[in-house]
Amino acid sequence: MKEDIDKIYSRKDGRFEIRYHYGYKDDGTSNYKSVYGNSENEVVNNYHKVINDLISRNDLLIYDKTYIGYDINLWLNNAKIKNKKSTYSNYQYTIKSRIIPKFARVKKKAITLEIINQFTSDLLSEGLVEKSVKDILIILQQILKYGNIHIDIPMPKVPKNEIQIFEKDEQAKLEENLLKNLNETTFGIYFCLYTGLRIGELCALQWKNIDLKNKKMKVKKTLIRIKNLDENAKKKTIVIIDEPKSTSSIREIPIPDFLISMLSQLSMEVTPETFLVSGNEKFVETRTYFNRYKKILNQIDLEIYNFHALRHTFATRCIENGCDSKTLSEILGHSSVKITLERYVHPNYENKVIMMNQLKPLYI
Repeated sequence: MKEDIDKIYSRKDGRFEIRYHYGYKDDGTSNYKSVYGNSENEVVNNYHKVINDLISRNDLLIYDKTYIGYDINLWLNNAKIKNKKSTYSNYQYTIKSRIIPKFARVKKKAITLEIINQFTSDLLSEGLVEKSVKDILIILQQILKYGNIHIDIPMPKVPKNEIQIFEKDEQAKLEENLLKNLNETTFGIYFCLYTGLRIGELCALQWKNIDLKNKKMKVKKTLIRIKNLDENAKKKTIVIIDEPKSTSSIREIPIPDFLISMLSQLSMEVTPETFLVSGNEKFVETRTYFNRYKKILNQIDLEIYNFHALRHTFATRCIENGCDSKTLSEILGHSSVKITLERYVHPNYENKVIMMNQLKPLYI
């Protein structure tokens, strides 16, 4: 089976050598390794043993241009250069756990829509939700296009998640409890209700990002837990503080006057490096903070909404108070107004009643 081998070298010592692509060096140039044998047949057999071992370990270092694995390797290397560390970590995990085992050894000329559809069916049969399967297929389609394979992959229909918003009476009950027990944790929740911050942005927010004099804050970082790229590490995930995925998420947000007075009280004994919701220079990670938030909701007998419900609620209240969608979009850090309107602006039934009663018959 020499069809997937570019060249067999004859060495001066009498042995034969096959070189294969083995990832990339730190400077981005290709790295190569060699396999040796005392005859052409032996070096070919040794080569295939090495490649099969790499593939069995879901290794990405596949060099043969006739296989999809080659394009997986190139695409992932390009993704590492273009994307944030958190995004690349997700790509790498998805590719190594899902795409490589199924497609790395498939010849480009052999890939068909039938194979991909079976892959989709298998993922759904495993119990993966439609959104997760769609995310995997989007990555696969990008890899195939990278290798000049153009297949229009049918995507599973993703059901819309129910949007969670605190009703006004629920919000009032929550705020009452937060303000009666004011500390870094409770203020952080209250702060999100009136700024629309994401939980990762809140946990990464430091006092150096807050300008009390000019009544504004700069959102420049987010805290996120990602897969550990070091496969030999004991911890499978790590927490990092990095820039948000999109440039639109890096933004300045005006702070309402009533929050400024509360912030002034909390700022008495802080340094620029102090995190807002921890009260010291060590961050609180998102899942810890969410558990604190959930505990508060339990204590006051409110339904356990996800933390993003605070952001949904903020957006809804802004629209109810006459905020235009463009302004709201920039405060939320969206790349377009369309995202704001479709995902975060949810008129309640009371507003629908008011709107319907504004209609007047033309002829009585």
